[in-house]
Amino acid sequence: MKQVLRLFNNSYRIFFNDRVAVMLTFIVPMVLMYLFGAIFGSADSGPDRMPIAVLNQSNSPVAQQVVATLDTMKAFRVIKTYKDKQGRQVAFDSVTIKRFAQTGGAAAAVVLPPDAFTDTSLGLKMKFYYDPKNEIEFQVVQGLIKQVAYNQIPAIINQSMQRQSEKYLGTKSGQAFNRGIASLVSKYFHVDTSLIMNPSKAMANWMNTSTSSVQDSSKKGGTNFFENMVKIESQQVVGEQLKNPWATRSVGGWAMTFLLFTITASSASLFDEKKSGVMLRLLVSPVSRVHILWSKYFFNMSLGIIQLFFMFFVGWVMFDVDVFSNVVNLLLIILAASVACTSFGMLLAAFAQTRQQAQGLGTLLILSMSAVGGAWFPTSFMPPTIQSISKLTFVYWSMDGFLEVLWRGSGIAAIAPHLLILFGMGSVISAVSVWGFKRGKVFE
Repeated sequence: MKQVLRLFNNSYRIFFNDRVAVMLTFIVPMVLMYLFGAIFGSADSGPDRMPIAVLNQSNSPVAQQVVATLDTMKAFRVIKTYKDKQGRQVAFDSVTIKRFAQTGGAAAAVVLPPDAFTDTSLGLKMKFYYDPKNEIEFQVVQGLIKQVAYNQIPAIINQSMQRQSEKYLGTKSGQAFNRGIASLVSKYFHVDTSLIMNPSKAMANWMNTSTSSVQDSSKKGGTNFFENMVKIESQQVVGEQLKNPWATRSVGGWAMTFLLFTITASSASLFDEKKSGVMLRLLVSPVSRVHILWSKYFFNMSLGIIQLFFMFFVGWVMFDVDVFSNVVNLLLIILAASVACTSFGMLLAAFAQTRQQAQGLGTLLILSMSAVGGAWFPTSFMPPTIQSISKLTFVYWSMDGFLEVLWRGSGIAAIAPHLLILFGMGSVISAVSVWGFKRGKVFE
């Protein structure tokens, strides 16, 4: 038994001396648990400060309350103006707000037309322009906007009944009738009379209550009632012609995650060459360290270009992803993403002491960047701090660039910021990598 305990203790000693093994066992799961928990684990999980464009063309209190509610919701960041060609902030109209959603300025656009709620209305009218570049995000946004609209139903019914009574009975008789009804309801149902006679106050009171009644009514078959009271005219403004929207949205995320693992493994092969003696034989030949670094850099970059394009080609073959209609701009984003990924792999090789360290740290960073950068789920579902961090990763800019090209069919002007950022990140990381190689032990 003593021998078994010695071997048991020795196994733990070996395990804890291997920092990579410890990292993969404890740190990687902890980081991913935090990310998934921050996104899906909280009670108020959902989109956070998602930009939506709003245009209210109606003067009715109901329409104004819809806009006010959207303004105060944590899920949305309401946009009411846009920059024109002269750089001035201009209010939306019915044409520009639709174009704003088409070009990716907002996740959706809500328009309340002039006749959204009139004196003769028995319901609320709305227009909803959406860009479902992410299916989960779209479903949540649509659901929240419908919920905001449905919450106006008590005020709509109240105002409609009062208007109809005044219309058919006359103003004085109608007002007297409404006061009589309000008194009866207040007497037998213990409801504040002012809530019945004052629609805006009733609306505010309704908005402060739980929305579970709306949801429960939907489950019991009340959905038709709500849909009859609230008319939402929906129109998809981007991606409607795509044969397979889901694959078009997802292929970039798959490609980036697999490419990062490939580049990391390829860069870490420098340690294998050092261990096998290949590095030493190269250094005694008419080859300098700079030559070795450049050869590795160009090899990994070309490998990244080939792998990314292969992944998109497979998406075209298997899922009808439209790759070739905008292939030049797609190749530019692929090139920029490959440069950034290659610099990341070289950075790991420059500062790691062993191949195991490079791969262990690479696994942690790859999974974290893929999760935070939007390769797996929408960044809009993340807390504001993580959303800010996501923009510091080249996975985010690569994913957004792929969506611009494949989803929107954007030209060079639209993807120019993505190219500049990716090439800039690649240049900075490469410079740091060269400095690390000069200080490191890869060539010793």
